[in-house]
Amino acid sequence: MSSIIVGTGIAIPDNVVSNHDLSRIMDTTDEWITTRTGVKERRFVDPGTGSSDLAAEAVLAALEDAGLEAGEVDALITATMTPDYVAPGISGLVQAKTGMRHIAAYDIRQQCSGFLYGLDLADALLSSGRAKTAVVVGAEVHGGFLPWSAASWNRVLGGSEDISEEDFARNTEHRAWSVLFGDGAGAMVLTAGGAEGEGLLGSSLHTDGEEFELIWVPGVGFKDRPYVTAAGVEADVHLPQMDGGGLFRKAVRLMPEAAQTVLASTGLELNDIDVVVAHQANDRILEGVRRQFGVGSEKVPSNIGSYGNTTAGTLPILYHELRQAGRVTGGTLVCFAAFGAGAHYGAAIYREPAAAE
Repeated sequence: MSSIIVGTGIAIPDNVVSNHDLSRIMDTTDEWITTRTGVKERRFVDPGTGSSDLAAEAVLAALEDAGLEAGEVDALITATMTPDYVAPGISGLVQAKTGMRHIAAYDIRQQCSGFLYGLDLADALLSSGRAKTAVVVGAEVHGGFLPWSAASWNRVLGGSEDISEEDFARNTEHRAWSVLFGDGAGAMVLTAGGAEGEGLLGSSLHTDGEEFELIWVPGVGFKDRPYVTAAGVEADVHLPQMDGGGLFRKAVRLMPEAAQTVLASTGLELNDIDVVVAHQANDRILEGVRRQFGVGSEKVPSNIGSYGNTTAGTLPILYHELRQAGRVTGGTLVCFAAFGAGAHYGAAIYREPAAAE
């Protein structure tokens, strides 16, 4: 008996920041950002809103879509790299904010591959009988990660406050990665009960720890004493460092490889796939994946232009939109694929159950 997705929901913040808005705080243009990333705009939460808040909103929307109550959930799996606090993780906060019982609530940290790993964990729990209903949610609030001053935030959100030359230079220094990210969350409700050949059919998940420096945050870790220092913050060790070229080459090769592996294990072929829901990191990566698969944007769609990279939120947000648009119906074969910091990557195959007669 396989695991099937019975409900989806998303949480998208109201604050829209376009590429033009970013040009007010750094040396960039809409053309520069679009040609390098595909991002046209992204969303940010209001100050004081955490990833647990977005996650709870997405979970409640998914439960409503599934026609289920929070009290019917047996397991909650949360994926984020931007938790509300260093400790604890957000799973307990989401459990409390959604009114779930005192169930098992997991925090997983596979960054951009977090939701994919969460699906696999949910399937293991459901297939083994350890749970009957599981919720997986990916949620990110990247705004606090960005190295922008209060004046920069005021200006980028439409205010008229001037920023200093130092702020403008600092924002420009970090533009290669800061223009990529946005806030958002997506959730899925899964139950056991798929018929033969339906639901989650298999997965192929991998980790290559030797590649952890492709994208990482070198500071504010507990091997340092103390783990946060003023000198470290001054040196920007709390901000991401990224090997863009290395990420591109690995993601473009390894996501399709993982997809081919799981297809072979399930007796399916690439031509059987109707749609690939790939991590929305960068449109250049997505185009590279399309070339590897030999398909176009219809089969490997993108929504990064509207949201930016929402890390653990990209897969469920895109899947929800495809489902709402009628792109995922009874019998649709979906390939989920992701690559992220760690380096964690993989793919999973899912067939939407046939509609009830």
